[in-house]
Amino acid sequence: MQLLYAKKCSGSVPLTNRDRANIVPMRLLLTILAFLAAPSPAQTPAPVEIVNLEQHLWTTMAEGDFATVRDLFTKDFIQVDDKIQAVDSLLVNLKHCKLESYELHDLQVRILSPDSALTAYHVVNTFNCGTDDAPHVKNYDSNSITVWVRQPNTAKWLVQAHTETPTALSK
Repeated sequence: MQLLYAKKCSGSVPLTNRDRANIVPMRLLLTILAFLAAPSPAQTPAPVEIVNLEQHLWTTMAEGDFATVRDLFTKDFIQVDDKIQAVDSLLVNLKHCKLESYELHDLQVRILSPDSALTAYHVVNTFNCGTDDAPHVKNYDSNSITVWVRQPNTAKWLVQAHTETPTALSK
C-alpha cells in the first residue's frame, strides 16, 4: 500500500482516507474549471451569417450612419478599386458622395477558416456626389469581393479588405 503525504509546517504526515476522498473530487473540479477556462476553437460561421453582414454593411452605408459604418471595418482595412485607400478615405468619400441605391446580385460566400470568410458578388449602385439643387449622379456596375474576419476572442466580424472591378457594362 502506498502512503500519500501532506506537507505541514512541522513535517510530513500520512494522508487519511478522508483526505484521499477529498482529493479526487478536487482534481475533477480543477480539470473541469481548466477545460472551461481554455479558449474554445472558433465555430465555423454559417454562410447566411456572412451574407447578412454584407447586406448590413451596404444598408448602413446607404443610410449614412458613418459611426456604425466605421465600426464595421478593421483598423487596417484596405480597399482596392481605381485607387487604394484606407477606411478613413472611404468614409470621406461616402460623406461627399451619398450612396443612393444599390443592388447585390449573385452573392456567394466562401468560408476561408473559422475566423475568415469572403463574399463575391455583382453590385450595381448609384452615388450622388452633388447637392439636392445640383445633383451629380454616378452609376457603377462592378464585381466585388469583401474579406470578413472575426476579431480575436469575440463573435464580432469586421471587413478587412474590399475590392471592386468594373464590369464591361460600366466601361
